[in-house]
Amino acid sequence: MRKIWKYSIGAAAALILALVAVNWIYHAVSRDEWDIQRAAVAVAYEKTALTKTNWVERFVGDKTYTVISGEDKLGRPLYVWVGGEGELRSEMAASGVDGQALAEQVKAKHAGAEILRVTPGIQNDKPVWEIFYKYTPEGQKQEQHFYDYYQFYDGAWIDTWRLSIQ
Repeated sequence: MRKIWKYSIGAAAALILALVAVNWIYHAVSRDEWDIQRAAVAVAYEKTALTKTNWVERFVGDKTYTVISGEDKLGRPLYVWVGGEGELRSEMAASGVDGQALAEQVKAKHAGAEILRVTPGIQNDKPVWEIFYKYTPEGQKQEQHFYDYYQFYDGAWIDTWRLSIQ
Protein backbone atom coordinates (compact mmCIF):
# COMPACT_ATOMS: atom_id res chain seq x y z
CA MET A 1 0.00 0.00 0.00
CA ARG A 2 2.86 2.38 0.80
CA LYS A 3 4.38 1.83 -2.67
CA ILE A 4 1.11 2.84 -4.32
CA TRP A 5 1.04 6.05 -2.26
CA LYS A 6 4.69 6.80 -3.10
CA TYR A 7 4.07 6.30 -6.82
CA SER A 8 0.84 8.33 -6.69
CA ILE A 9 2.51 11.23 -4.91
CA GLY A 10 5.49 11.04 -7.29
CA ALA A 11 3.19 11.00 -10.36
CA ALA A 12 1.16 13.92 -8.99
CA ALA A 13 4.32 15.93 -8.30
CA ALA A 14 5.64 15.20 -11.80
CA LEU A 15 2.31 16.26 -13.33
CA ILE A 16 2.26 19.52 -11.36
CA LEU A 17 5.87 20.23 -12.32
CA ALA A 18 5.07 19.57 -16.00
CA LEU A 19 2.05 21.91 -15.88
CA VAL A 20 4.10 24.67 -14.24
CA ALA A 21 6.81 24.25 -16.91
CA VAL A 22 4.30 24.38 -19.80
CA ASN A 23 2.68 27.49 -18.28
CA TRP A 24 6.06 29.20 -17.88
CA ILE A 25 7.05 28.38 -21.49
CA TYR A 26 3.70 29.65 -22.82
CA HIS A 27 4.08 32.95 -20.99
CA ALA A 28 7.72 33.33 -22.03
CA VAL A 29 6.82 32.83 -25.70
CA SER A 30 3.73 35.07 -25.59
CA ARG A 31 5.22 37.91 -23.55
CA ASP A 32 6.69 39.77 -26.56
CA GLU A 33 3.37 39.73 -28.44
CA TRP A 34 1.48 40.90 -25.35
CA ASP A 35 3.98 43.73 -24.86
CA ILE A 36 3.47 44.85 -28.49
CA GLN A 37 -0.30 44.77 -28.04
CA ARG A 38 -0.18 46.70 -24.75
CA ALA A 39 2.06 49.37 -26.30
CA ALA A 40 -0.28 49.71 -29.32
CA VAL A 41 -3.31 50.11 -27.07
CA ALA A 42 -1.49 52.76 -25.02
CA VAL A 43 -0.67 54.71 -28.21
CA ALA A 44 -4.27 54.39 -29.41
CA TYR A 45 -5.66 55.70 -26.11
CA GLU A 46 -3.25 58.62 -26.21
CA LYS A 47 -3.61 59.66 -29.85
CA THR A 48 -7.14 58.66 -30.96
CA ALA A 49 -10.71 58.85 -29.65
CA LEU A 50 -10.44 55.29 -28.29
CA THR A 51 -11.63 55.02 -24.67
CA LYS A 52 -12.52 51.31 -24.43
CA THR A 53 -10.86 48.25 -25.97
CA ASN A 54 -12.93 45.22 -26.98
CA TRP A 55 -10.24 43.11 -28.66
CA VAL A 56 -6.71 43.37 -30.05
CA GLU A 57 -5.07 41.22 -32.71
CA ARG A 58 -2.41 41.37 -35.39
CA PHE A 59 -2.95 41.88 -39.10
CA VAL A 60 -0.13 40.94 -41.44
CA GLY A 61 -0.42 42.31 -44.96
CA ASP A 62 1.91 44.64 -46.83
CA LYS A 63 2.91 45.78 -43.35
CA THR A 64 2.14 44.42 -39.90
CA TYR A 65 -0.46 46.25 -37.83
CA THR A 66 -1.90 45.81 -34.39
CA VAL A 67 -5.66 46.14 -34.86
CA ILE A 68 -7.72 47.41 -31.95
CA SER A 69 -11.50 47.25 -31.85
CA GLY A 70 -13.09 49.46 -29.27
CA GLU A 71 -15.31 52.43 -28.57
CA ASP A 72 -15.01 56.19 -28.33
CA LYS A 73 -16.28 58.20 -25.35
CA LEU A 74 -19.83 58.16 -26.77
CA GLY A 75 -19.81 54.35 -27.03
CA ARG A 76 -19.54 54.30 -30.83
CA PRO A 77 -17.54 51.40 -32.34
CA LEU A 78 -14.08 52.36 -33.54
CA TYR A 79 -11.14 50.55 -35.20
CA VAL A 80 -7.54 51.62 -34.72
CA TRP A 81 -4.54 50.29 -36.66
CA VAL A 82 -1.13 50.82 -35.11
CA GLY A 83 1.83 50.08 -37.36
CA GLY A 84 5.55 50.31 -36.98
CA GLU A 85 7.38 53.62 -36.99
CA GLY A 86 4.53 55.53 -35.39
CA GLU A 87 1.99 54.76 -38.10
CA LEU A 88 -1.53 55.21 -36.77
CA ARG A 89 -4.97 55.16 -38.36
CA SER A 90 -8.47 55.10 -36.91
CA GLU A 91 -11.90 54.71 -38.49
CA MET A 92 -15.35 54.75 -37.02
CA ALA A 93 -17.01 51.39 -37.67
CA ALA A 94 -20.04 53.24 -39.06
CA SER A 95 -17.90 54.64 -41.90
CA GLY A 96 -17.46 51.12 -43.30
CA VAL A 97 -19.46 47.98 -43.90
CA ASP A 98 -19.96 45.35 -41.22
CA GLY A 99 -17.35 42.59 -41.40
CA GLN A 100 -19.82 39.99 -40.16
CA ALA A 101 -22.17 40.86 -43.02
CA LEU A 102 -19.31 40.19 -45.45
CA ALA A 103 -18.65 36.88 -43.71
CA GLU A 104 -22.30 35.94 -44.25
CA GLN A 105 -21.89 36.77 -47.96
CA VAL A 106 -18.89 34.42 -48.12
CA LYS A 107 -20.95 31.66 -46.47
CA ALA A 108 -23.79 32.23 -48.94
CA LYS A 109 -21.39 32.14 -51.89
CA HIS A 110 -19.55 29.00 -50.72
CA ALA A 111 -21.94 26.40 -49.31
CA GLY A 112 -20.47 24.81 -46.20
CA ALA A 113 -17.79 27.46 -45.69
CA GLU A 114 -16.60 27.86 -42.12
CA ILE A 115 -15.51 31.38 -41.21
CA LEU A 116 -12.36 31.24 -39.10
CA ARG A 117 -11.63 34.95 -38.62
CA VAL A 118 -12.90 38.38 -39.69
CA THR A 119 -10.32 41.14 -39.27
CA PRO A 120 -10.09 44.73 -40.42
CA GLY A 121 -6.69 45.39 -41.96
CA ILE A 122 -4.69 47.71 -44.18
CA GLN A 123 -3.66 46.72 -47.72
CA ASN A 124 -2.09 49.16 -50.18
CA ASP A 125 -2.54 51.92 -47.55
CA LYS A 126 -6.35 51.44 -47.58
CA PRO A 127 -8.55 49.85 -44.92
CA VAL A 128 -9.89 46.42 -45.86
CA TRP A 129 -11.76 43.50 -44.38
CA GLU A 130 -9.94 40.16 -44.34
CA ILE A 131 -12.22 37.10 -44.18
CA PHE A 132 -10.33 33.87 -43.45
CA TYR A 133 -12.37 30.73 -44.10
CA LYS A 134 -12.22 27.10 -45.14
CA TYR A 135 -14.40 24.92 -47.30
CA THR A 136 -14.25 22.11 -49.84
CA PRO A 137 -14.68 23.50 -53.38
CA GLU A 138 -17.07 21.64 -55.65
CA GLY A 139 -15.37 18.74 -57.40
CA GLN A 140 -12.57 18.65 -54.82
CA LYS A 141 -12.06 16.12 -52.06
CA GLN A 142 -9.82 18.15 -49.79
CA GLU A 143 -10.79 21.14 -47.67
CA GLN A 144 -8.91 24.34 -48.53
CA HIS A 145 -8.29 27.64 -46.74
CA PHE A 146 -8.96 31.04 -48.32
CA TYR A 147 -8.49 34.73 -47.57
CA ASP A 148 -11.01 37.09 -49.14
CA TYR A 149 -10.31 40.83 -49.09
CA TYR A 150 -13.02 43.48 -49.32
CA GLN A 151 -12.89 47.27 -49.27
CA PHE A 152 -13.66 48.57 -45.80
CA TYR A 153 -15.90 51.44 -46.90
CA ASP A 154 -18.21 49.81 -49.44
CA GLY A 155 -17.55 46.06 -49.13
CA ALA A 156 -16.45 45.68 -52.75
CA TRP A 157 -14.50 42.47 -53.35
CA ILE A 158 -10.77 43.03 -53.93
CA ASP A 159 -9.12 39.62 -54.13
CA THR A 160 -9.15 35.99 -52.95
CA TRP A 161 -6.05 34.14 -51.89
CA ARG A 162 -6.13 30.35 -51.77
CA LEU A 163 -3.68 28.64 -49.46
CA SER A 164 -2.22 25.45 -50.80
CA ILE A 165 0.07 22.83 -49.35
CA GLN A 166 2.41 21.90 -52.18
